[in-house]
Amino acid sequence: MTTTTDPRAVVARAELLVQAGRAERALDEVDAALAAAPDDPRLLVVAAWVRLHLQRSAEALPLLEQVVGARPEADGAFHLLSVARQNTGDVPGARAAARRALELDPDDARYHLQLADAHLSGRVRRADRALARERVAAALALAPQHPDRLAQAARLWSRLGDDDRARALVRQGLAVAPEHEDLLYLDAALALDASRSAQGYRGVLAANPEHAEAGFLLHLGVWQQVLRLVEMPVLLVGAVALVVAFAMSDAHVGGVPLWGIVVLLWTVVTALRVVPVLLQVPRGLLRRTLRRTPLRGGTVVAVAVGWAGVLAGLVLLYVVRDAVAVRWFLVGLGVVLALTTGTSAVLHAAMFAQARELGFLPSGPTGAARVAALRASLRGAVVRRAVVVGVVAVVVASVGPGAVAREDARPVAALAAVAYVLPLVVGMWAAWRVAARQRAASDERAPVSAAAAVRAGLGAAVLVVTTVLLLLAEGAALAALPVTPGEHDADGRYVQAPRSPRDPGSGVEECTGRPAGRLACIQENNRVRQEELRDRMEELDVPSIDVPTFDVPELPDLPDVRVPDAPVEPTP
Repeated sequence: MTTTTDPRAVVARAELLVQAGRAERALDEVDAALAAAPDDPRLLVVAAWVRLHLQRSAEALPLLEQVVGARPEADGAFHLLSVARQNTGDVPGARAAARRALELDPDDARYHLQLADAHLSGRVRRADRALARERVAAALALAPQHPDRLAQAARLWSRLGDDDRARALVRQGLAVAPEHEDLLYLDAALALDASRSAQGYRGVLAANPEHAEAGFLLHLGVWQQVLRLVEMPVLLVGAVALVVAFAMSDAHVGGVPLWGIVVLLWTVVTALRVVPVLLQVPRGLLRRTLRRTPLRGGTVVAVAVGWAGVLAGLVLLYVVRDAVAVRWFLVGLGVVLALTTGTSAVLHAAMFAQARELGFLPSGPTGAARVAALRASLRGAVVRRAVVVGVVAVVVASVGPGAVAREDARPVAALAAVAYVLPLVVGMWAAWRVAARQRAASDERAPVSAAAAVRAGLGAAVLVVTTVLLLLAEGAALAALPVTPGEHDADGRYVQAPRSPRDPGSGVEECTGRPAGRLACIQENNRVRQEELRDRMEELDVPSIDVPTFDVPELPDLPDVRVPDAPVEPTP
């Protein structure tokens, strides 16, 4: 450790240590120098700055307040004070400090951007958004080519909902500084393609393995693809079960082959979405993600079993036609769904456990914000999936008993519905547990209002009720699987029934499909009708009718009648 007490030398060395990724060492040296000169404003500011870099904003607050109290003209201290207050939840104080810094030096782009950032925190109104846009524009006018300012402006535009403008600023900044870490991170975060995003995070971590945001988002990206590999078989097998329920009736399979094509295309699209992303993930990270779970190597086996169930569903739609074999295939698909449900639930919980073990969910404002965002995302996903399942359930329940081909396929579809929602609920429980541990480990506990406590209690009650209902539904669906012989065992072998003509006894068919096909069908129907009419006319026995003849007597000759000529002129 350095023994110099010159504030300027200590400040310069602290900046170099922070840039080298040794912020803790910089803090030790600054604190040692501060002990010798506790009132030096330069040491106080740099000590607060290092603490902000280490996400220890609460410790930076008193140092900065001491500086601005002694030197009200210290615009840089007001800027850092705004950041510290914003990080600790004091949004009004952060806005006031940012405005004061801007008043002291209106030509510094950082102060414009910090004021915009503060107005986009907390409860944001329309006026706050308008002010933020003005400040961002003013900052870009002051520093149009500064990489740091462009990166911060891109973040703010993204928070304002204009990702296109944010991407343009990132590209502009990378043209000036191609190796700028924040710009590379934003380029990955704003990428529209998940594969490109993973590749970008990988590049950022290769340059700086300690980049917390890139590591956290890459961690979530890997888990997203792994969970997608587990969850997609649930939807595909559930679709197979619905097709069997509605299409495999007594002696025919209806549109089963057509729906099989839909399931097959769905499978291919999933593979095209997941595989390119996983190829961009470092192999070590992927192995660590899969092995550091309660299932360990069983995760890969469970994923393989789920997709084997999808292949079995395709075989069921295209190959299996014996009624008894269909029943046993349904039982097998139900077992696959039960295994997939358990696997998905365990992995959702393991995602949070791994994130906490790796330091991505630390105690403090950063970890709390990340957990809150994940909980909100899971809550929204549960609501959306519950709505989808509810709509499908209402449609299936509204169909009369005579329209359902095989009722024993319904339990499989019900298992798929439970597997679609239950793992997310388990993930919410895991997030709640991590948040409780964070609060227990944190020295700073914000007071909880009565309204917030009531909302938390209602949310917990809804979560408990939802979990219990889903577990009961899964148990009922498992008990209803067609393990024992059923009424459909006597159906025999299903066949693809030919399309019956519209008129019994006629070769004229109903014309459907594309316009060209319908035109050809209509022409063929006209030809068939003419031939059928000709055949009917030849076979028709028309009886002959004898018409009697009548003798008409001759009339006598009539005398000639003379008509007098009319006068030329009228008689006067």
